[in-house]
Amino acid sequence: PDIISDNLSVDGTRKWLLQVPGKSAIEMVFIPEESRGTLCVSSQVGCTLNCSFCATGKQGYNRNLTTAEIVGQVWLAKHLLAQQYQTDKRIVSNIVMMGMGEPLMNFDNVVAAMNIMQDDFCFGLSKRRITLSTAGVVPKIEQLKQECPVSLAVSLHAPNDELRNVLVPLNRKYNIERLLDACNRYVADSQRARITFEYVMLEGVNDELAHAHQLAALMKTVPGKVNLIPYNPFAGIEYK
Repeated sequence: PDIISDNLSVDGTRKWLLQVPGKSAIEMVFIPEESRGTLCVSSQVGCTLNCSFCATGKQGYNRNLTTAEIVGQVWLAKHLLAQQYQTDKRIVSNIVMMGMGEPLMNFDNVVAAMNIMQDDFCFGLSKRRITLSTAGVVPKIEQLKQECPVSLAVSLHAPNDELRNVLVPLNRKYNIERLLDACNRYVADSQRARITFEYVMLEGVNDELAHAHQLAALMKTVPGKVNLIPYNPFAGIEYK
């Protein structure tokens, strides 16, 4: 990928806008913390799922990224960050397939890329240091467990089907019960494995006390943790 823009925040977060063949653009983000450095990688140009609060979904879908374009993001970030931090030590310790796109809708290329990331002759990352984030493509979650069981994150965002049908339309096909069943099967073979459930906080929509109680009840049924995410509004959206 070629660099269109490269922005560094005051907290050290660095965000790139990258151009890929076809004059399309994708985003890549590096988040530094004391104990780790996390690189957020895109898997598609746009997205097909059209979650109601998501800026990427509003842009529509162009195409899947190739394996080379996915791995190329990691290669590029590694070299740019080595220049920034002036060190040969590993700066990117964790990778999350949590950029633009639904990774499980580009299954073959994403799995091939994650296998390369784990290869000792490439980036040498362990499975637990690679996280794939999905809105809940249930059959592909089961396939991922068989082919490349990396850490799993689920974009939940609602504690009941009625609300999640609005926020995450994929829920109409794979509801919360089916999704949590798939999550339980995904970690069934490991006592240590946990699912990360992502929950974006939308004012007056999914952040009421009743929602918190419903969410807590759901969390009793699956080994996991909840990541509460502040919402970043964008032009033309009513959510806060």
